[in-house]
Amino acid sequence: MEKDRVKLVDIPFLNATRKEFVNILKERLDDEKKTFVVTANPEILMKTKENARYKAVVRNADYVVADGIGVILLSKLKKTPLKERIAGFDLTEDLLEYANEKQLSVYLLGAKEEVNETAALEIEQKYNKLKVVGRHHGYIGIKNREVYLELLEKEPDIVFVALGAPKQELFIREHIKKYDKGLFIGVGGSLDVHAKAVKRAPNIWIRLNLEWLYRMLKQPSRIVRNLKTFRFMIKELFKN
Repeated sequence: MEKDRVKLVDIPFLNATRKEFVNILKERLDDEKKTFVVTANPEILMKTKENARYKAVVRNADYVVADGIGVILLSKLKKTPLKERIAGFDLTEDLLEYANEKQLSVYLLGAKEEVNETAALEIEQKYNKLKVVGRHHGYIGIKNREVYLELLEKEPDIVFVALGAPKQELFIREHIKKYDKGLFIGVGGSLDVHAKAVKRAPNIWIRLNLEWLYRMLKQPSRIVRNLKTFRFMIKELFKN
């Protein structure tokens, strides 16, 4: 395993700060290198344990970074500490800022049609030098031909895939090999936040690493999911 990787639950995490990782991605965008990024939280780790195909996809991404304080805590308790959490939404913002600076093109895939449309408008308004060259709602199959052909035609520099895990990573794995360039990243519910359909946790909650608790309080339906993930992480902690 490379010295800049830390293995947790058999997944190789990049051990880098957010700033270091963003600089890596900027260089790859400048060089038009195809890139597959996974921002893995505890729930994604759990799903890799449940699904061998998904695990293989995540393991073979170019970069897996820790999106979740649970992953950071696990790394510390396993005596292989990761430098810091790299939140998917923050990374999305960093990439949009760089796309704006360099006048790059982006494609938005995922969420409901009205959410996707609003997110595109909000992003274009906030980052008025980048180009949203295409978008599509998330109610599609992994092998969707319409999106495949549009990506082939538009050749976006960055593809934000907001289909939720594991679907977004499986979609990227299915299609990335067909293109000559592009940074593909699974961004979960980020488009909902950009569209203001969902409010992100206030900064104080984020700084205290309690963003997960804020989301759970706002969406009680998450409680069962979170308890299942918590049990999984405790089990992993006490594994040899």
